[in-house]
Amino acid sequence: MKSKSGMLDALFTVMIFLVTVFLFPCKAYAGNAGDILRDESVGASIVFNLSAYNEASTEKLGVEIVEDIVIDSNTLVMANVKSVLNVRAGSGTDTKIVGKLYKDCGGTVLEKGEEWSLIESGELVGWCSNEYLLFDEDAVALAKDVGITNAVVNTGCIAIRTEANDDSELVGYASENTLMEVVYETEDGWVCVAYDGMDGFVKAEYVDLKFHIDHGETMEAIAERKRKEQEEKNKLKRQNEAIEADEDTLRLLASLIHCEARGEPYEGMLAVGAVVMNRVRSPAYPDTVYDVIFASGQFSPAMSGSLQRTYVYGANAICWEAAKEALNGYSNVGDMTHFRRKGNKEGYIIGNHVFY
Repeated sequence: MKSKSGMLDALFTVMIFLVTVFLFPCKAYAGNAGDILRDESVGASIVFNLSAYNEASTEKLGVEIVEDIVIDSNTLVMANVKSVLNVRAGSGTDTKIVGKLYKDCGGTVLEKGEEWSLIESGELVGWCSNEYLLFDEDAVALAKDVGITNAVVNTGCIAIRTEANDDSELVGYASENTLMEVVYETEDGWVCVAYDGMDGFVKAEYVDLKFHIDHGETMEAIAERKRKEQEEKNKLKRQNEAIEADEDTLRLLASLIHCEARGEPYEGMLAVGAVVMNRVRSPAYPDTVYDVIFASGQFSPAMSGSLQRTYVYGANAICWEAAKEALNGYSNVGDMTHFRRKGNKEGYIIGNHVFY
C-alpha cells in the first residue's frame, strides 16, 4: 500500500501531465527552420520530423557513445572539404551541378569509381570527385567525430530528472517523438540528454537512439530553403517594426545562447555566441546568423522548438549581453566553430561545454 506522500506525489504527476497535454498541446512540424518559426503558439514540446535527416542506425551504445557507434564502413562516404563540394549530374566538371555537400556532411556510396563516385546524401544523388571524399575507416572516423546521437521519445509522455534515478528532482516532461541530443548513456538504464541548456536524465526504455550525420542539399532544396528563410525574415521584421534593423538578429542569437548555455558562466554564454559568429565568418558555413543557427542538424534548440519559444518569450538579460559582445566581434574561443557537452571530446572546456 502506498504512503500518503507517495499518493500525493503520484496525483501531482498526473495533474502536471494533464495540464501539459490539455493546456499546451504538442504540435508536429516539418524538419526545417521555416516551419518551426512559422507558428508562435508553441506547446510543451515540439515534434521534429526525423525523416528530414539522413540517419545511420545504432546497434549498441555504451557509456562512451562514440566508441560504440556501429557504422557500415563499406558504404559510408564523408565530404572532405573546408567549404562546399559541388555534386554533379555526371562524372566530370563539365556536367550540371545538381546539389551541394557541406563540411561534415555524409552519405552512402552507390558506385565508386577511380576518380569520381556516385553518392546519395539525403535526397541528393550525384557524382563527386574522389579527391574531396573520404571512404572506409577515414569516413567512419570523421563521422564519429562530427555526428550527433539523438534520443527520440517513443511513448506518450516521459519525465526528465536531474539525476539518473526516480527519486531525483523533476525538471520537465517530453512528449512522444520529442528529439533531444544525447550526452551519454548510463550503465543502469538511463540516458543523459541536453535539456534546455542543462543535463537531464530519461529512462532508456522510453527513448530510441538515433545517430545522425548531416546530409547535402539538391539545388531545388537550396532555392526553396532560401525562399522560405526570406519569408520568415520578412515576417519577423513585420512583427517587430518598432525594433532596430538588427534587433531580430540580436534577439535570435540571444535566444540560442539562452537555450544552449543559460546555466553556464558568462564566459560559456559568450563562447556559444562566438562559435556562431565564427561560423558566419567562415567560408565553410552560411554567412548569416539566421542561416548558421538553422543549418540542418547543427543546433538542437532549433530542431526541438525551444529556440522558437525563447525567441517569442525572450532570453534573459545576460544572454543578450553575450550576444551583443559576440556580434561586436569578440571571441573567447579563438576561431573555434564547434561545441558540445563535455565528455570524451578533447578541446577547450568552459563550464559544462567543450569547444573545438
